[in-house]
Amino acid sequence: MIRWLLKIPMMLGNILLYFLSIIFILTGVLSYGFALESARECGRMIIIGMAFGAIPDFVPFWGKSLETLVAKLLSMTNE
Repeated sequence: MIRWLLKIPMMLGNILLYFLSIIFILTGVLSYGFALESARECGRMIIIGMAFGAIPDFVPFWGKSLETLVAKLLSMTNE
């Protein structure tokens, strides 16, 4: 039940992070295209956008890894 209730905010958070990712990447590309910022600043914006886009993909992996680690630690203490 708790997992089901947490899925809705997680989905909304994923959508928000992808939206932020698109905004940062487009800002970086358009700023470079219109010569508003230096290439270094535009590259930083694009890298930040890519990081925001990658967060939703890695969070489930971290959650599973943490669950596995906790389960192994608990099994070691119960022996």
